[in-house]
Amino acid sequence: MKTNNIIAIILMVAAYSINANAQIRNKHLFFHIDFAAGNVYTASYPSFLTYGLNELTHSNIFESALEYSVFNGDLGNDKINMRNYNITGFTANELFQNLHPSLKIGYQSSSLSDFNYGAYATAEYQHNHFKSRFEGSDIHHKNTLNRALFGGSLFAVIGNMEKPFRLMFEGGIRYSMCLGYKGPLAIGKEDIDNGISSHWAIKVSTAKGLQDFGVYFDINHFDLLKSENGKLNNWSAGLIWAVTPGQRENRQNVYY
Repeated sequence: MKTNNIIAIILMVAAYSINANAQIRNKHLFFHIDFAAGNVYTASYPSFLTYGLNELTHSNIFESALEYSVFNGDLGNDKINMRNYNITGFTANELFQNLHPSLKIGYQSSSLSDFNYGAYATAEYQHNHFKSRFEGSDIHHKNTLNRALFGGSLFAVIGNMEKPFRLMFEGGIRYSMCLGYKGPLAIGKEDIDNGISSHWAIKVSTAKGLQDFGVYFDINHFDLLKSENGKLNNWSAGLIWAVTPGQRENRQNVYY
């Protein structure tokens, strides 16, 4: 499946779900659209847009994140040094080094007890742009890796709807599919393997303004290179947030 087709499907489902959410405030609907980036400015500026969209939908549907991806590996006896571009730079390589939009939709309990739970399915697109250098060489090579991820997560929420602060724990799995690769580590996407990755997160919601603030980790559990003479591993860590109107009042409006 081509990258453009996957993005189009995500946008179509998102538009339909937003429309449905605007017409029917379903307290059991879990719906989020996340956008993560590997550059400080690329991750921060969309917060102004997501604030407006959250204000418009009276929810915390849209979240932003700053994501840092780590790659390491080798080709036979050749050690490879891999690094990201400058996360505060302004060149195209720096601004668009890592992009990771995702769509999440599922079910959540919504009781006034101190414990709630839920589950969601997710469709994600991940673009990684990083540099690699073979040991003993001064030449840095560009690497571009595009993947689609499909999976789901379970989550638990500590805190009821009447409390301004809530704590959320989530964990799940994704199936990672390579859409394309350009760089010196492989000829193309046919040399990049597919496999399972895990997702872990902890978030806190506050009384006003800042919602779902927390950290997450995405960890690959397979070798990205199909070649027996090489290894390529990857994991990512992110800082996530949603800027939104007072969410405590919005949660109460579901009941009163």
